[in-house]
Amino acid sequence: MNMINVSFWNIVFTVINLLILFIAFRIFFFKPIANIIAKRQQEANEIYDNAAEKENQADELKKEYEQKLVSVEEEKKQIISDARKSADSQYQKILADAKEDARNIKDAAVAEANQEKTKIIAGAKKEIADIVVDATTKVVGSKTGADIDSSLFDEFLGKAGE
Repeated sequence: MNMINVSFWNIVFTVINLLILFIAFRIFFFKPIANIIAKRQQEANEIYDNAAEKENQADELKKEYEQKLVSVEEEKKQIISDARKSADSQYQKILADAKEDARNIKDAAVAEANQEKTKIIAGAKKEIADIVVDATTKVVGSKTGADIDSSLFDEFLGKAGE
């Protein structure tokens, strides 16, 4: 069997080669990878910070929106209240105008009825006077005269008034 010759110098060169490889890997491989990892970590931190900032902005916008909703609700209630007051005042005005119109119509109807009543009474007096004159002419017969007519008429009116 062959024996592997391991000499001191072989071991030293192997160690030196390993150290050179280690340093070369460290300079050309591990440092760039560590730099890339550090850059990626920094980018991830920036993205996280931006996301946190955006979340804070969104929370602020949400609070503003909720405050606006509350103020809009209060404004809506105020508008409805004002509309009700306006409608009530218009209703009261319309009602007052309607009452005034009804009063005017009633007064006009009463005045017209009084005029009709006066006409009817005047017409009735004339008819009664004509009837009295006709009746007295028939009763008295040929006796006519202003004095007789007047006295008969007065007597009739006196009895009718009782």
